[in-house]
Amino acid sequence: MNKTTISIFAAAACGLATATAGTPSLGKAPAKGPVPDLKVPGVCDCFNAGSSSVSVYASGLLPNGGGELDDAFGGGLAYDYFFTPNVGFMVDATWSATDSVTHLFTGSLVLRAPISSLCLAPYVFGGGGYHTNGENQDVWHAGGGLDYRVSNCWGLFADARYTWASDTQDYTVVRAGVRFGF
Repeated sequence: MNKTTISIFAAAACGLATATAGTPSLGKAPAKGPVPDLKVPGVCDCFNAGSSSVSVYASGLLPNGGGELDDAFGGGLAYDYFFTPNVGFMVDATWSATDSVTHLFTGSLVLRAPISSLCLAPYVFGGGGYHTNGENQDVWHAGGGLDYRVSNCWGLFADARYTWASDTQDYTVVRAGVRFGF
């Protein structure tokens, strides 16, 4: 029985060696077919022209002085699109839990300066929008932030904007969240 077991293992080992050895090439390299060009984005390729992303974030609303608005936490969604690596636009909707929910809808021109070696893009933005919380009003804002890509076009961001309101006190909105590029 021992000789039979050893013979089976020896035959299996010889078969395995023959199967993995391949065919002899007689000194010539085997012919290779065309290599398919896979368009897999690199870690920092998401700062290119034509890139866009969707963001989910937490926010803080910090009003100036006394008035009808209180400090509040909230959250929101954003979409951005970049025509060039440096110029794009962003639209976002933020909801903050003040006495009644504050709805803030804005559009912004965004200017960014990607640093591909660090997968980081500092940016500034400005624009206008609409604020509603019992008081419907136009708003204007300006701010800046950082966009850091972790891997394969998703990353983290944080920014702050100062908002000038037409009828209530001015306020600052601070946001931090996750950005999914495509």
